Amino acid sequence: MHLTKRMLSLLLALSFALLLPLYCFAASNLSPATTITDGAYYYIRNKNSGHYLDAENSLNFNVIQYAYHGALNQTWKAVRISGNTYRLENRSPYYQNQGRKCLSVSEVNDEVDLFYYSSTLTTQRWMITANSDSTFTVKSGWDNKVLQTQNASSASPANVIKATANGSNSQKWYFEKIPSPQTSISAMKSVFPHEKYWNHSPGSSWGYTTITSTACSHHGSCNSNGSCGCNSYQNSIQCMGFAKYIGKRFFGSDVTSWAKSTNSSSMYFVKPGDYIRFGGHSVIVLTVSANSDSITVAECNYKGKCIIRWGRSVSISEIKSDFSHMHKSPYVLIG
Repeated sequence: MHLTKRMLSLLLALSFALLLPLYCFAASNLSPATTITDGAYYYIRNKNSGHYLDAENSLNFNVIQYAYHGALNQTWKAVRISGNTYRLENRSPYYQNQGRKCLSVSEVNDEVDLFYYSSTLTTQRWMITANSDSTFTVKSGWDNKVLQTQNASSASPANVIKATANGSNSQKWYFEKIPSPQTSISAMKSVFPHEKYWNHSPGSSWGYTTITSTACSHHGSCNSNGSCGCNSYQNSIQCMGFAKYIGKRFFGSDVTSWAKSTNSSSMYFVKPGDYIRFGGHSVIVLTVSANSDSITVAECNYKGKCIIRWGRSVSISEIKSDFSHMHKSPYVLIG
């Protein structure tokens, strides 16, 4: 099993390295946490390499370090067992669906994998202890070995293992707490109800949250300032304006300020919160499917008339076939 995983990692390493510039970035820009919060979500960054703890996307349950992309397979939930002992659950939709979500150590060698949740297994218990440099040491409850990058590697990808503690930087990890969105998905659904219309009467006063129960009848003569009756945000109307506004409400920053990719390969690490423009249409990603072959979206004006919709499923293949660009949200949209 472990030989197969190492072989897969080696085969994927070159292709991943070629793709890194398309959608990976140096760091999350989130500040390191000084304490661990039960139930919070984290990106976990190695001090030596600057890369992040990552559930490998080759679906082999292996755990690696990888350059920052912020997708769900780099998102970890800390669940307190007692004291400073935690379970670390990966949020990858695939591994969640498989039930193989818990960071675990092997009982026979130094491999670190994802394994099925168990309330009794000490192999998935981790004592997380703060160091004096804003990092944490992550020690296995099974054999007291600690989480580290194999051979203190600085590569992306590189395998993650457990090893005897020696205090080196390859055994130190920053826990970067992922903030909750500035407003929740449920709150946005209340402001913009499903199948209402993001519009107003032509010539009337309006705001970004103006909605009606009447479909637009003026698309053919619309301008970008919204006087036609379609709402406008950042000089963008209909689907583009709506997606930009929803993104701003979630993260507090303008979508156009987020990192941009014009290569469809960036869909490999799509995450909730991302803004995607494809086929002349703009959406905000809400969820990623278990097999990472589709997403659900928040959108306006799909098939016209400024209608608001939440939760429509769109296949990744459809998006890639007519991909324009993606703005990567600052961090994953939680909840």
